[in-house]
Amino acid sequence: MNGTGVGASRYKPVFEHLASWGFIAIGNEDPSTWEGKKADLTLSYLLNANEDENSIFYHRLDMNNTGVEGHSQGGVSVNEETARDDTYNTKLVKPDLLANTTMNMGGLASDFEGSPFENWSMILFPYATGDFHSGTGEFRYTDKDGKEKILYHNGYTNYTAAMKQIMEKASIENADMVLVTGYSAGGWGAAILADDIFTNYFPNAVNKNLFVDSSMALYDDWHDTAVNVWQSSKSITDNIKTDNLTMDMLRHLRDKYGDGIHLFYGTSTRDGDLAKVQNYFQNGIMDVDESVADKYQQTLKEAVPQFKELNVSLFIWEGLGYYDDPRNMTSHTIIATPVVWVTFEEQNKSVAEWLTDAIDGKLNDYGVDLVDKVYEK
Repeated sequence: MNGTGVGASRYKPVFEHLASWGFIAIGNEDPSTWEGKKADLTLSYLLNANEDENSIFYHRLDMNNTGVEGHSQGGVSVNEETARDDTYNTKLVKPDLLANTTMNMGGLASDFEGSPFENWSMILFPYATGDFHSGTGEFRYTDKDGKEKILYHNGYTNYTAAMKQIMEKASIENADMVLVTGYSAGGWGAAILADDIFTNYFPNAVNKNLFVDSSMALYDDWHDTAVNVWQSSKSITDNIKTDNLTMDMLRHLRDKYGDGIHLFYGTSTRDGDLAKVQNYFQNGIMDVDESVADKYQQTLKEAVPQFKELNVSLFIWEGLGYYDDPRNMTSHTIIATPVVWVTFEEQNKSVAEWLTDAIDGKLNDYGVDLVDKVYEK
């Protein structure tokens, strides 16, 4: 299931990587995978092809070894309604496959000669727990068929167990430069876990950095969700004080570390998927149109002074459409895609260049004036 802002056509390196290991990989261009309807049709197409004598897939599928992979828009549980949408959470996919896939999508984590990060050690946490990597508990709910189920919000539990082994085996505890980053749901996770990472694993890092990619939505119940749904630790929930979880985490980091940490935030001007999630939080409707995108753009504009108060460096972009939607909405997330290396005309800079400059202490904002741009309807 493709994630928010990233249609299947932008996953070509991922599909090629999976195919190289013998997988039959299939996706679609659905701009909204939230309900899973198009994914269901896509899967049905492939299953039917397996029984079609005229198809190249005729009896080529191993039905005992299947899996569904997704990111972002299948990405957060805040109540029974979002937990209940579990149609595709029924297969086990090994985390090393998910991590390997992400590292071959052509983004910052991809290993290629000339990348400014090619000599960095990378730790990648696949996301599948619906809790922004911050949960420690079990959320009980009733599914669509009336069955009692449990959603295991074990993101923080998994993260701490993995970090313990990593630090024991990888010999990276003396890293002098550390970047914590994530996109979409993982961006919220990066903001939430950054303090834990710098406090418990890399306290001696001289150059501490956090980059949050496209992770901001206003929700009055963030604190209640973290306490009662995810069962996040008090060290996390104590810092959630407003309807802007991202800003709360950035404020905590700035208060604790002062100028000893670099904070970065990036987003597109009219992020179709963040606008959609915001619409759900405010109106209970998981849908988006240009009027909803207008509201997101206004929310972003109002957030800019708050970012600047906390000395957060910003990169705001446009020019990447919301899937194939002809309306004036923009894409969601960038760091895991090849576009992270592309120079934007407005900024005369790529996100990767901006980020590497900022890590080196050359802190600049790009594209902030775009929040005032009036888009034609």
